Amino acid sequence: MKIQLEHIPCDLCGCETYTVRYRKPDTWLRINQFEFPIVECTQCQLVYLNPRPTQESMGAYYPKDYHEDRNDDGFKARYKIQQDYLPALSNQVILDIGCARGDFLNFLKEQYPALRTIGVDYFSDKVSYDFVEFHQCVLPEAPIAPHSVDIATAWAVFEHLHTPGDYFKKVSEVLKPGGTFVFLVTNSESLYGRKAYVEDIPRHTYHFSEHSLKQYAEKFGFKYTKCSYEKRLWDPTGRGTYLYKLLFMFGFTWEKWYLKKNIPFQKLIAKIGRKIDNFVFRTHWEADKRASGIIIVEFTKK
Repeated sequence: MKIQLEHIPCDLCGCETYTVRYRKPDTWLRINQFEFPIVECTQCQLVYLNPRPTQESMGAYYPKDYHEDRNDDGFKARYKIQQDYLPALSNQVILDIGCARGDFLNFLKEQYPALRTIGVDYFSDKVSYDFVEFHQCVLPEAPIAPHSVDIATAWAVFEHLHTPGDYFKKVSEVLKPGGTFVFLVTNSESLYGRKAYVEDIPRHTYHFSEHSLKQYAEKFGFKYTKCSYEKRLWDPTGRGTYLYKLLFMFGFTWEKWYLKKNIPFQKLIAKIGRKIDNFVFRTHWEADKRASGIIIVEFTKK
């Protein structure tokens, strides 16, 4: 499949100037050796991929089973933690963006049968539960009535989007006044996001910070209520910072990695880097500094 790339302006402010933070290829599927630039908008500081694969080309970076097997015990433990970030539940209308097969909505419905559940997912052809009102489309195209939703959630979705502003706008439209939007995104200001090369490039097209999220909230009619950097849901530390720092110092390149051309003493250098990482990141001090790799955010519709 031929991958088409596109250059884009900033999704948040429309600015077309940026600085390049770093470049990284796809280190998971290794489709090709193109090093995608991760850039920072010079005006609003939003961090994003530019250029990036077009929406049509992006499918090549998602294996067919990417959304499968999300109802096992491991995911159920995660769903319980996700629930802790939600308001008290009873009979509300809840929308899950990027719902995959609908397993999180099922987890909630089992506890609160009076909930009305809505799921939207562009990449899933169906959900596994008849009670879920499912829309296979991108969220902005979903036929959900304005001011009809009490709670919206999106767990590790917005960093995958091509137009997050359109999604924030749609959530604002469908939420009732006072409604809650809870979502998880990667933190562009973490060592995870800046130095450890852990961001899932090119699947992660946008990387957010409190600064950029507050601007999105103001632009689309939300109040930025609160956020969390704790590690209960996921522990994305900066481990890898010293590994790559040393490797690049001694001649490592992404091209050599792709072509499997090891640099001299690479195994030894990597071992030393990992030992330093394990020591520096042995505790989750990044969360205390509000610098861990994810942010769990709550917006309230004004």
